[in-house]
Amino acid sequence: MKEKFKLTALEKSWIGYDIGNSAFILLVTAIVPIYFNALTDAAGLTESQYFSYWGIATSISTLLVALIGPICGTLADYKGFKNPCSPCASCWVFSAAPPWEPPKPGCPSW
Repeated sequence: MKEKFKLTALEKSWIGYDIGNSAFILLVTAIVPIYFNALTDAAGLTESQYFSYWGIATSISTLLVALIGPICGTLADYKGFKNPCSPCASCWVFSAAPPWEPPKPGCPSW
């Protein structure tokens, strides 16, 4: 006997959420540290400098999320306000991101 397997819209939404969340966790826990390590190796940083920069970067990003998260969550709760804010937020995040290049020895920020 062959049964049809249909998903409701809610189930499809949860599947999409789970796939997106899994990809984000993979990116944050595996790929970003490897990339960050490659950047620090290319810059000639020691392992202790790598860990200190990684800790500073993690602390700053956590602080930003803690400060901005409630504001973004409140704005997203207003009906009809989520879609107009998404492109603006994406543009703001990408424009605020620093260039992905490690500091070079002799640079003023070094």
